[in-house]
Amino acid sequence: MEMTDLPDKDDHAAIFRFAMSFNGYEEFGSFEASADAARSGDRSSLKMLRNELFFAARASRHSDSDRYIAVYGELLPLLREQIPG
Repeated sequence: MEMTDLPDKDDHAAIFRFAMSFNGYEEFGSFEASADAARSGDRSSLKMLRNELFFAARASRHSDSDRYIAVYGELLPLLREQIPG
């Protein structure tokens, strides 16, 4: 992953596509494990950040909200720190 892979904070469709390009269910082994990781508050790795965004996007889709956009805004500086270059 490179910095150029991060969508602009105002491009909501691109943020959603980016969020869905990571599958937390597969990475963590189950819905429950992904949910637990997303709610843990652990933002120490790229995997945890991507999972938190993935889970927020999935929840937003199911609740017909745009909460994932705010989550992306919170995570963007941390994502930039985790991506080399």
